[in-house]
Amino acid sequence: MGTTTFPGFGKDARRFFAELSGHNDRTWFRANQDRYTRTVLEPAVAFVEALGSRLARSYPSLQWGTQLNGAGSIMRIHRDVRFSPDKRPYKENLGIVLWLAPGAKMERPAFYFDLEAGSSFFYAGLHRIPEPVLERYRRAVDDEATGAALVRLLARLAKGGLRVMEEPAYKRVPRGYAPDHPRSVLLRHNGLGVSADLGAAEVLDPQLPAMCAGLALRARPLMEWLLALDRS
Repeated sequence: MGTTTFPGFGKDARRFFAELSGHNDRTWFRANQDRYTRTVLEPAVAFVEALGSRLARSYPSLQWGTQLNGAGSIMRIHRDVRFSPDKRPYKENLGIVLWLAPGAKMERPAFYFDLEAGSSFFYAGLHRIPEPVLERYRRAVDDEATGAALVRLLARLAKGGLRVMEEPAYKRVPRGYAPDHPRSVLLRHNGLGVSADLGAAEVLDPQLPAMCAGLALRARPLMEWLLALDRS
């Protein structure tokens, strides 16, 4: 799959995942693997190339790639079922991630595009804050300057249609912080990011990478706040 112009995800991409959800087994997937390559993977590669080249101009540390083995931006469709009671062999969505620092992509602030049978969204943030970074996150939320700045920037992003995606992960404020802390909700998070839903027409549109790049640039204050945790 060489460099190509992104054509939009065709209608059959969502239809593929709708049918996969009803036939999530190896026999059906083998019979439809060429269709998966044609309708999902090929436009996904073009999407990554288009979005990655756009965002690299504004985010010099951006990491991305079109490998299909899970090492790049396109998440593998195969599920790891070794330790899961859910034995369905395939993920019922397309996930694409571009991350903002060298290292494990799921442990860095990142941009994420998701395509499913009935929905799609674009995300910017750090969905699961790694344990070594989590206490730095809490100290930054607790700090009057950096914590208040986070509240203000999240409010601005929400007004522009980018709302916090995660719910608090903990029922109580972590030990060492006041239970009635003015930012108690944020202290209870173990991930933080904002997202915007994308409609069916937007997913079909060849301008989808430009739309997502625009969302990524609007989310820049949050990404810079998260990246600062590595320097604190």
